[in-house]
Amino acid sequence: MNLCYKYKSSIFFILLVILAIKAIEAQQPAKLFAVLPSYCPTPDAFAIAPDGRLILSCPNFADNNQLGVLVRIAENGAISKFANVPVLEESGKAQPMGIAFDEHGVLYVCDNQSKGRLLSMTFDNDSLVKTEVVAYNFKSINGIRYHEGALYVTQTSLPKFNTKGVSSGVYRFNSSDRNIKMNNDATDANLIYSEETKNPDRQVGIDGLVFDQDGHLIIGNLGDARLTKLFLSKEGSVIKTELYAQLPLNSAPDGIHTDNDGNIYVAGFAQNQIFKIDHNKEVQLLAEYPDNNGANGELDQPADLIVYNGKLVISNFDLMVTKGMKNSTHGKPYTLSYIDLK
Repeated sequence: MNLCYKYKSSIFFILLVILAIKAIEAQQPAKLFAVLPSYCPTPDAFAIAPDGRLILSCPNFADNNQLGVLVRIAENGAISKFANVPVLEESGKAQPMGIAFDEHGVLYVCDNQSKGRLLSMTFDNDSLVKTEVVAYNFKSINGIRYHEGALYVTQTSLPKFNTKGVSSGVYRFNSSDRNIKMNNDATDANLIYSEETKNPDRQVGIDGLVFDQDGHLIIGNLGDARLTKLFLSKEGSVIKTELYAQLPLNSAPDGIHTDNDGNIYVAGFAQNQIFKIDHNKEVQLLAEYPDNNGANGELDQPADLIVYNGKLVISNFDLMVTKGMKNSTHGKPYTLSYIDLK
């Protein structure tokens, strides 16, 4: 009788272990998409070119000896350099973060530095033929979306607002605008929306943004972990706002993207997480990882994400080491992960 009991107990224990492993796999489905070269230590934002190619920005904050660069990613994950971003003469640097193409193949780039720029880069057969400045003197330019001839960009911090918590905002430019100087305060005519971050433990503002299927702009506040829907007029001004989703306060939502079915995907920067928000605004945690080096495709401080050929491709920033971040160090390998959406 005792032997039978022990046998059944062992089988039961093994079954529990198998179920636990399967549960972990179900919540941690990320795989390795690509290992990046040494000239891309801090991968950031994605954009899909009109011809279907995937482009990635690398601001390279982790290595002051390297300039920011744009890389091309093939469907099989093969990496090649796409273009160097022309440097700002005053600083000798270029640090590309948010990127977006228009329908003509012009690439718009958020050059994030102390006097940041919004750049328009024109290519001919992959050769950069012209770079123009749409606007300049940004304090903290970050994310960008192109929509119906206009550019929408975020600034994560607007210290001149002198609010108790950090203020941040969304700016709108016509794609034909050139050389507009930013004051980074309420006098900026292109500022269409601002808000104050309330979370005292993470004083960072608006970061990621995406347009939904109805043309509404959804923005994410990294500090408050809140997604807000902005209803826009035909001229691009904000006529109404509503709460779209509240994520866990410690998640630090960064990049935001949508699929053809209208689902919203969000990179949880602080806790190595990916969230999915469906039509009913139900929030699902797709993946979460402990601190790691990303060698096997684990999420390693995910910054941005994009739906590409049935996969949710994710950049692993792997740089920030501060209170509330799972990430404990920066180092090789420099990686992209993916989650199969099929």
